[in-house]
Amino acid sequence: MSRTRLRLDLPAGSWLGDVSRGVPSATIRVAETIALDDDARRPADDDGSEALDDDGSDVAATVLIGGADRDRVEDALRGHDRVARATTVERRGDGRTLRVVCRAPVYLPAAQAVGLPMASTVEVVDGRATVTVVGDRDRVEAFGRRLAGEGVTVGVAATGVDGPDRTLTEAQRDLVFDAVRSGYYDTPRRCTLTELAEANGIAKSTCSETLHRAEGRVMRRFVDGTGRFDSASDRVGTAAAGTAFSETAAFDERDADGPDADDLDADGDEPVRSAATEP
Repeated sequence: MSRTRLRLDLPAGSWLGDVSRGVPSATIRVAETIALDDDARRPADDDGSEALDDDGSDVAATVLIGGADRDRVEDALRGHDRVARATTVERRGDGRTLRVVCRAPVYLPAAQAVGLPMASTVEVVDGRATVTVVGDRDRVEAFGRRLAGEGVTVGVAATGVDGPDRTLTEAQRDLVFDAVRSGYYDTPRRCTLTELAEANGIAKSTCSETLHRAEGRVMRRFVDGTGRFDSASDRVGTAAAGTAFSETAAFDERDADGPDADDLDADGDEPVRSAATEP
């Protein structure tokens, strides 16, 4: 399973973004976040008013504060209009632990909407959150698109793999494995594109395009060692500049064109090529 560490530049209005930008010397860690039901909400004021609007987006978060300006962070939290209550739970050494009743951080509903698990601790410094998500590439891309729609700029900090390599999507992996087993990549070929498509119950054009994209990803990974997706310098969603997340190349390496018509023989299959005769 792929693990991706992302940098999220939080937008104005986000309590985490606003508070951390207001006290840039502090480190804020959100260690645990749980949704609140109606019984768990408490009045924010003595007049008995609701802590926050009852729309299902309220959470209780365990917030750890580090740095020299912990008092300023607490004051900023309590004064933010998206924070209903901030209660100090523990003071120990240079750290401080608070229970914060607040709006769900912008990354949380986005991850829930696409079914993307997140590591339990999110670190925020000067408006930038570092989050680690666990899942396939398609879900990470969908997560990024949702965040970009909320005004969050997303960047890839690092990637890793738990278990099998996830250079390819599941559909690509399944088709490539079957193609190798069937002799599609043998010389001479023991299986044509038509036969491979029929064996997998898909159209020949779909089979060709899936293999073409898979081969492209594998070749890019081979050429640069890690693949463009693993580059820590890639920016993957500049919402402030009006760039849609799905239009960035860092996450989506799918080619705009399918396989060239010249690469197909009369039957629509790719011809067998020989390294000795091919230019």
